[in-house]
Amino acid sequence: MGGYIANFAVYTMAMIGLIFFALMTYKKFFCGNGFGRKSEFLDIEESISLAPRKNLYVIRAGNERFLVASDSDRTNLISKLDEEIKPKRVDANYEELPVIVDFPKRSDQPIIKEMLKKINEI
Repeated sequence: MGGYIANFAVYTMAMIGLIFFALMTYKKFFCGNGFGRKSEFLDIEESISLAPRKNLYVIRAGNERFLVASDSDRTNLISKLDEEIKPKRVDANYEELPVIVDFPKRSDQPIIKEMLKKINEI
């Protein structure tokens, strides 16, 4: 009886090892490097955690770079960064940081002025 249990345990472990080896081989050859292939077009250049589950990213898409904020509910594009890429230096100062290019902003001034007029009329 003990021989049957030993044989069952040996064959079960061998089958589990064979299945594991087949799975790792499949991932390596058919899924790229590891769990997926690295994109050559998109790349996260820098990231910083601002708070729990709130991050700020510098993302490169082709030749353009973007500043993106992300939290648990949504992801927002903050701005497009300038095209000039300076090499990283440890002793860089404030003046050498990348310049943020502002997107055109809509004018909310007429709405605010109208609201102030209505408030003053009351």
